[in-house]
Amino acid sequence: MAKAPISRIDNAYARSQDMKLQQNKWTQHKRQVHRRRGIFMLAVLVIVLFTGGTQLVRLQHEQQAAAAQLAVSKSKLKQVKTRKSALKVQVDQLNNPGYLEKMIRSQYYVSKKGETVFTLPASANKVPGEDTESNK
Repeated sequence: MAKAPISRIDNAYARSQDMKLQQNKWTQHKRQVHRRRGIFMLAVLVIVLFTGGTQLVRLQHEQQAAAAQLAVSKSKLKQVKTRKSALKVQVDQLNNPGYLEKMIRSQYYVSKKGETVFTLPASANKVPGEDTESNK
């Protein structure tokens, strides 16, 4: 027995069913395309947010490091200014002949002509029975 070729019924009902089937396929295709686009856009959004978030965190760490370095620099500047003012006072004192003479005489034991320099021990300056540490 030979099989007879199957023919398609061509009436209004069959055509309407074919049309509904094609519309269903087209609707499913549109949904699939929209779902893919949504997933792609969501992935792009996640990447952008992640990149932006990491940059914000990095910038915050850099700002904190810069603030810490600024604080250290300010304290060093304060120390240098204090040292500068102390050195300026010392230079002014060294330009004073009276102070310079007194310093040279006390540190280097230089005497004027005809003077005798006596060096006393540190304990000789104390009053007997008085303790300098208990007075503080």
